[in-house]
Amino acid sequence: RAKPGAMAGAVPARRSGREGAASPRRDAPKNRKVEVLIRPFRPDDLDGLFVLDYRCYAPPFRFGYQQLLLTLQQAGITALVIEGERKGDVIGGLIVRGEPNARWVSIVSLMVEPDYRRAGLGARLLAWAAGYARSSQWEAVVVPVERENTGAAAFLATQGFVDTGTAQPYFASAEQGSLWRLEVPAEPPVEEATP
Repeated sequence: RAKPGAMAGAVPARRSGREGAASPRRDAPKNRKVEVLIRPFRPDDLDGLFVLDYRCYAPPFRFGYQQLLLTLQQAGITALVIEGERKGDVIGGLIVRGEPNARWVSIVSLMVEPDYRRAGLGARLLAWAAGYARSSQWEAVVVPVERENTGAAAFLATQGFVDTGTAQPYFASAEQGSLWRLEVPAEPPVEEATP
């Protein structure tokens, strides 16, 4: 199931009760480019992605450990992680669901470690989602956003997303939230060069 408000605000660092829970990062850059690796999710990333989700989302939008595992195993789900400068350090993640009947890619969760925000990582993940939609010949990328999540709405607007005003299928009413949409134009056909 998609998490409504897939771009909920950050929460203060806390212990999650699981071994390896996040502690505040003292070496994270602010407002500068960082060298990272964006790569497909691997099973050994599960703990890091869980801790990242805990740091990025407030209840009730956090995944439980089992819920995250089950979501990642669903048909149509693709996940990426951003590995930081230290190998295995998960500082970002993207979970998307391909929706062939709707002809779009739906963002299930977009996460960037709070200390690494404003370094262009979220924009890079959204650009990947747009490329995924284009390569699948789908028309759009969509993100459900809670109405009061003005930070996510402002960020999406800077990335070319438009508030559709449509609540379904993620929210019961438009007062709760709406779907933000980025149109993904098809790649123009490559013209053959004539001699």
